[in-house]
Amino acid sequence: MEKAEPAAEPTGVVDLMEALRASVERAGSPKATGGKATASRKGSGSAKTTGKPPAKKRIRSAPKEDLSGLSKADLYKKAAAANLPGRSQMTRDDLVKALTRA
Repeated sequence: MEKAEPAAEPTGVVDLMEALRASVERAGSPKATGGKATASRKGSGSAKTTGKPPAKKRIRSAPKEDLSGLSKADLYKKAAAANLPGRSQMTRDDLVKALTRA
């Protein structure tokens, strides 16, 4: 006669893979819908509802212009407009480097 195994008692351990599968099913797969997954949690939304400030947007600077074709006088004018310190003692190459960094 075989002994039956005792019934497994709940241990409170969470099956992470099952939790992940359920989460993905609730959110909807972005690949399947062709778009972004939508938040399904209650209370998720704008900063007004969450009390958090909105995320800061990165400001992309304008593309740097090619300074190699400008004369030293033109570079000096740009350096003066940018208020670069020490511009009067800089060589043409120094002005190009300083304006590129600014």
